[in-house]
Amino acid sequence: MKDKKFLIFAPSYRSDNGGGIVLHRLCALLNGLGYKAYITRFYNGGPVYGNDFIGPLFKIAARSIWNYITPFRTHAGWETPIYKNPKLPLGDEWIVVYPELVFGNPLKAKCVVRWLLHRPGFHTGHVFYGSGEYHVDFNSFAQDFCYPDCKKSVRPLNVLAFPFEYYNLQNSLPSSARFGTAYCLRKGKGKPRVHDLEDSVLIDGKSHAEVAAIFKRVKTFISYDTYTAYSSFAVLCGAASVVIPDHGVDKYAWYPDPADRYGVAYGFEDIEWALETAPRVLDRMLVKEADSLKNVSLFAEDVLQYFENSSSLDM
Repeated sequence: MKDKKFLIFAPSYRSDNGGGIVLHRLCALLNGLGYKAYITRFYNGGPVYGNDFIGPLFKIAARSIWNYITPFRTHAGWETPIYKNPKLPLGDEWIVVYPELVFGNPLKAKCVVRWLLHRPGFHTGHVFYGSGEYHVDFNSFAQDFCYPDCKKSVRPLNVLAFPFEYYNLQNSLPSSARFGTAYCLRKGKGKPRVHDLEDSVLIDGKSHAEVAAIFKRVKTFISYDTYTAYSSFAVLCGAASVVIPDHGVDKYAWYPDPADRYGVAYGFEDIEWALETAPRVLDRMLVKEADSLKNVSLFAEDVLQYFENSSSLDM
């Protein structure tokens, strides 16, 4: 089944877009394992209702213009060949990997993998998938998610690549000399602000170099986004790190594995535990990054087996 080709539906590479990074990284690791994998440019649709069709059509037009005028970037050091303007519908030699927020099956692929990089519906407010798809969780975002007539993998597909060249203790201030806080909103921008904004720096939109310099001088980093690697990056730079909890989600539901919570307080009352476990963060991140290749290898085997079985049932 290695004659099958993977097509990853991904946005242009940006160093501050975690979802985009892992999609590009998946493509690179698949190629490193001997599979044929390509990237094609992400776009998304949504439901169009009879009484509200102007908004969706405007978004589609704006997206088309944006895609036309902006270059599609990849990571210079990764093997991520671009497949431009795929001819639709795609043949059954292709396995398409969509992130969870994609509406429907825009590439009209017969073999669809849905990679749940966040809780389905979190970004868009709606979930519309097809039947016969293969669904795989990134970590534990969608443990209880089950879509009709689709296969849910028992194994997550955790793929990571960390910019350790920025996030480290080099040139960082000692604890006694640190001052102020930094914070991010990102996917938590709808939450009320619960910390003192005086002498607090918003990192959203800043480069890794700028963010790292801030982390190396502030006392505490506060994230309103419960799932961002910046919470761990802050720890690597010597800052205390706090995540503002989502309503109705306790820390055991947030990350069931305590090792995934090392160094990061889920709420201000958890800071003592976070500081105690902070020395374990770097080793944990190095192990998880190294495990990515093994995770992708198992994922590819599972997916190929699934679609091979599906094809034989259709005959």
